[in-house]
Amino acid sequence: MKILKIFFILSLAFVFGCKTQHLMPETTTPEQMKEPETTKIDNAPKIVVKEEKVSVPDGEEKSLDSKRFYVILGSFGVYQNAQKFKNQLMHEGFYPGILVNENGLYRVCVDSYDDENTARQKVTDIRDKYKQFRDAWLLIKKEN
Repeated sequence: MKILKIFFILSLAFVFGCKTQHLMPETTTPEQMKEPETTKIDNAPKIVVKEEKVSVPDGEEKSLDSKRFYVILGSFGVYQNAQKFKNQLMHEGFYPGILVNENGLYRVCVDSYDDENTARQKVTDIRDKYKQFRDAWLLIKKEN
């Protein structure tokens, strides 16, 4: 009797366990190909622009005051430090000038322009050519 029960259970397992399964075929919708996303990586830092009231201190070239856009390479709280930096820039081939803002900071500029786009291009050119001046920025002279 025990053998009969085991035989019956094994028969049921064989009948139901070995049955081939008929599955519905999967319907696949073709996935539409997407264009790979490309991102332009711009390693150049954005040009910092500040608008300030500035004037030319005594002892500096007064013609510097006639322009509106200035390419700045350094800022100093002490005029003598600005002078030292100006002299250093002269040895590197620049023709720098010094401006002073209404807070007493001395801005050392290397070029001045009437046109903003030309000034921006000069900032970019200096950053590209002189790695030590990657922090060059644009000063816009605030009108009274």
